[in-house]
Amino acid sequence: MILKNLLIASDFSKHADWALQRAIDLAKSNQAKIHFLHVITSPLSRIVPSSDMELLSEKKEIEEQILKKLKDNTYKPFTNAAVVWGRASEEIVRYSDENHCELIVVGAHGRYYINEYVLGTTSSSVISQSHVPVLLIKKEPDFAYNRIVIATDLTEASKETVQFTFNRFPKAIFQLLHIINIHNQQFFNPTDISEEFVDPKQPKTKSIFEKLDDFLNQCQVDKSKFEKKIMGGYYADCIIRQTQKWNADLLAFGTQSKSRLHYLLMGSVAKRILHLSTVDMLAIPPKTDFKHDHS
Repeated sequence: MILKNLLIASDFSKHADWALQRAIDLAKSNQAKIHFLHVITSPLSRIVPSSDMELLSEKKEIEEQILKKLKDNTYKPFTNAAVVWGRASEEIVRYSDENHCELIVVGAHGRYYINEYVLGTTSSSVISQSHVPVLLIKKEPDFAYNRIVIATDLTEASKETVQFTFNRFPKAIFQLLHIINIHNQQFFNPTDISEEFVDPKQPKTKSIFEKLDDFLNQCQVDKSKFEKKIMGGYYADCIIRQTQKWNADLLAFGTQSKSRLHYLLMGSVAKRILHLSTVDMLAIPPKTDFKHDHS
């Protein structure tokens, strides 16, 4: 999928500014246009009735703030800047759909999350509802995505995750991470596995590595850029720990699956990953959801 239109959803927080810079970098490398969106979510406007004049005044003030911010950036192809009222996640996804954006970029913290005990409600809502990939920014973008962990469950949807991530960042090196739930005794007894599968000669481990090889063979990628990793444990904890241990710059994963990796975006596991991850995250929906594929 060619990136022609990127959406940056900003609340003017520090992380949103980082997201804007990352979006600009991606737009430059893809010769894409950037859409800038701000969602007014002030709880006061829902409790205390505001006059049309007050709302228009607030909107105009924010639009001026956006114009000033965009003037400060040397990258010119900002195709549109919009201010809307509503629930952040719903308006972000709606704007993306209506304007044929192929990637949404958002900051990990800011005013959109001010009433949340942990990061998760807005970001996981955007991720689970979006029909296009979502890039969630945790760090200041003073580095390239050179080391990327891709969590996989070896499904067809996972292939699309691998291929999209590889095509976006072909200069990176990748670690394909497959996690076995330590409580799944269909394949393993607790005595068969440790937290990390370090012996590829162990029969059951060898079988999984062979499946990973077959999986990569079916993906349209340069296999020499990939290494494989198998871990046993809880999904969220393994993913967080391995991205840190491997010094990853980016964590990529699919958002829907029939396997148990689907728990990645469900309830407390989703919030745990989104909250505890120290790296940027790329969440990719199944290809059937890429409704505006212009490639």
